[in-house]
Amino acid sequence: MTNQKGGVGKTATTINLGAALAEFGRRTLLVDWDPQGHLTEALGIPESQDGRTMKGLILDEWKGDAHELVVPYREKLHVLPTNMDMFLLDKGLYASQAREMRLARFLEAFEDDYDACLIDAPPSLGIGTECALMAARRRPGKRAGLIVPVEAEDSSIRALRLLLRQLAILCDTMREQVDIVGLVPSRFDTRDGEIVSSMLDAFRGLGEPPVIAEIKKRTDIRKAWRERKPVLEYAPKSEASEWFRELAKVVLAA
Repeated sequence: MTNQKGGVGKTATTINLGAALAEFGRRTLLVDWDPQGHLTEALGIPESQDGRTMKGLILDEWKGDAHELVVPYREKLHVLPTNMDMFLLDKGLYASQAREMRLARFLEAFEDDYDACLIDAPPSLGIGTECALMAARRRPGKRAGLIVPVEAEDSSIRALRLLLRQLAILCDTMREQVDIVGLVPSRFDTRDGEIVSSMLDAFRGLGEPPVIAEIKKRTDIRKAWRERKPVLEYAPKSEASEWFRELAKVVLAA
């Protein structure tokens, strides 16, 4: 789940898509890869202990078992939480060998434990995002790719172009391929007028990457966030919950 632009609904989409996948019986792991830790905070999960963190394992500062970091949130929905030390991750990665592949190698430890893994990437074009992109690279026998939440405003098209350019350069450099599952316009209200409607038309008209879901502003989503729950749990019969279930169906069929 990536977009270098902040405030586009990345974390909410990660949480609620994960909840929908778990509801469909998929063992799902959510990875809070954003140093700001919004996913960890939004679910009310304690941060991992100092010294035993993702950052510590990825930078070879801690030699423990990666499974010790996993927090069971619900029966089929588990979380790899962040820690305050994550703000030092980028600096450490730039000094590391094979830095772009560090997250991918770390997540290999969980491949037999889960049916799906969703990474909430940081809102930047830095090395942290590049790690997330490589973790979503195409591999034989595996399904992977990027979901890009976007905001229905003029600056979103430029932000998308920057992301696609970064992705193309990274794939060329690393000699890897990364598929884009699709765009998810989110947090919009069609009553806001022509800017919103014209941007939605622009996203729909792109063709590639396709629009795979549209998540409008809904009070249920905000209230669920405040209650530290997925909206599928807070309001299971709501319109918003159905949008995330439909998104999950698209992801499972990709």
